[in-house]
Amino acid sequence: MAASNILLFGGSGKVARHITRQLASAGYTVHSIIRKAEQSASIEALGGKPVVQSIEDSSVDDMAKLMKASNTQAVIWSAGAGAGNPDRTRAVDRDGAIRSMDAAAKAGVKRYIMVSAIDVRDREARPVPEWYDDSDKERSDRVWKAIGPYMDAKLAADRSLVAENGRRGLEWTIVRPTTLSEDAGVGKIEAGKVRTTEKISREDVAAVVAECLKRDGTKGMAIDCVGGSTPIADAIARAVEEKADAFEGRY
Repeated sequence: MAASNILLFGGSGKVARHITRQLASAGYTVHSIIRKAEQSASIEALGGKPVVQSIEDSSVDDMAKLMKASNTQAVIWSAGAGAGNPDRTRAVDRDGAIRSMDAAAKAGVKRYIMVSAIDVRDREARPVPEWYDDSDKERSDRVWKAIGPYMDAKLAADRSLVAENGRRGLEWTIVRPTTLSEDAGVGKIEAGKVRTTEKISREDVAAVVAECLKRDGTKGMAIDCVGGSTPIADAIARAVEEKADAFEGRY
């Protein structure tokens, strides 16, 4: 186990709860950042250690202090304001995420995993991925029209994580799931340069994050993931072997 102390941003989210349960059961210590004290009991029931702290109100120094206090060895960003309020989306999904990256660098934490979304890309200046077919393009248009501010915020954060890493020196991975479902995880996906239209369960997304956390080959990669028929470990291993980074050249 490369990193045993995890700081998880957005701990009350649905994917994050699966991450907490899975990592805690695997022997990790998961410090889970939540907004409300009344959420603490449910985090503890999953095996996590709740930390009540507002992402929006936390400075880089605040976040770095928390990382040092909890002896953080890896940061997982799974926080999101949702797509309802554009201002809050920018405050959390863009600005909060970027502060957490700067905080990790300041605190000396190398490993950083971002939970993002498939098809986060510069649609104005970069070409459509060549592996997309008409249904992928239709989905892209529909999603960006429906939740454009969210996708823009994720793009800004992911671009910062990758393009500004020269000054941060993080060992980053971006996990980019497609449309999420409430279905039970099946432990099988497809990953890499994949079609976008097949849903994936939140439980399987959490398992992808756990797999990336322990697999050094995912460092410096953005990995798309969708529902499929390949065991998660095999799918991630293949994406690493093929260097199938769907974000490269798209931001």
